[in-house]
Amino acid sequence: MKKAGIPALICAKPENAIYLTSYHPMGSRTIRDRLTYVLYFADESKAPLALCPSVDARQMRELSWFPADRIMPFVEFKTGKDQGLVTDKFGFLAEQIRDAGFAADEIGIETSFLPENILNSFREVLPNAKFINSDPVIKRARAVKTPKEIERLRKACKATQEGCKKLIEYASRLSYEDEAAMAARAESMMQGAETIGFCAVGSSLRSANVHNNPRHELIANGSVFRFDYGAIYEGYWGDLARTFVVGKPNPEQQKYYNAVRAAQEAGLEAVRAGVTADYIYKEAIKGGQVYDPELRREHVGHGLGLEVHEEPLLRLGNEQVIEVGMVMCVEVGKYVSDVGGFQIEDTILVTETGIEIMDSLPKEISIAIA
Repeated sequence: MKKAGIPALICAKPENAIYLTSYHPMGSRTIRDRLTYVLYFADESKAPLALCPSVDARQMRELSWFPADRIMPFVEFKTGKDQGLVTDKFGFLAEQIRDAGFAADEIGIETSFLPENILNSFREVLPNAKFINSDPVIKRARAVKTPKEIERLRKACKATQEGCKKLIEYASRLSYEDEAAMAARAESMMQGAETIGFCAVGSSLRSANVHNNPRHELIANGSVFRFDYGAIYEGYWGDLARTFVVGKPNPEQQKYYNAVRAAQEAGLEAVRAGVTADYIYKEAIKGGQVYDPELRREHVGHGLGLEVHEEPLLRLGNEQVIEVGMVMCVEVGKYVSDVGGFQIEDTILVTETGIEIMDSLPKEISIAIA
């Protein structure tokens, strides 16, 4: 905030509110209109403030690092018996900003997230302030993970991986796609996941559909079986993808798989602190084009945290520098409608000496039939 010249910052996007307060409000992520507003100041002598729905105040005071007197409950709908509750959240936050002396300054706010009616409400109560997009500040801050965030991501990756093992197990039995997906979800929940973020499962030619919902279709001998799967732990995402052929692959399946695996492994080898996202992208594509000159990808990975796609995005032209403490997915896919879909993805932590791969699923192409 100091580097960007923003003295005050208002955040309401649920993922940003979790990041700033350490409180994971279920309501704000499932009921998108039920927002918690967080006010931060660049001057660290000015304490931050959270304004949360009254139904969440008790739990937030218990779980957040904010002092109890800096967590203020507000009413979503007035009842006439709202003593002790904030009934005008926009006016209340404006008053805090005026008292801090920033009513005519630049105020950071999530212009890409908040709807126009909420943005206009802030403009009305602070007519002399200049509201600017806070995304560059908060996204860059979230890109490098704290030790506690890394611990949660490890647990998300663990729950994700154990679910993926069930997908592989059921594929080897030539089970139905939806049965495999149900077993995977159940296993992840047994491993501590709060929910499943996504479960894209497809076999045979359906594997070429990038975001499949599993169907009641048998996984056949000789078919491509691909999954992209993520469990969530305390708000943090796992993300893991693999492709297999059930039984013995044919030459065409092997060709595309070799290209994807070579590209993904070249991407992993390229990651280290100090390089750019663009460099990782180019190295991955170069590695895969040895096997498939037509390999095309819009990106070869992304940051991972409170959202499944965060900074940095590993794409062509992105000069963002990779830093120690970033957690990201390195992924490459190729989707051929008359052959199948081929994708490999791992979650990694950038360390002082290179990377730590946070999962350990096999990458051999063949699944033996049980």
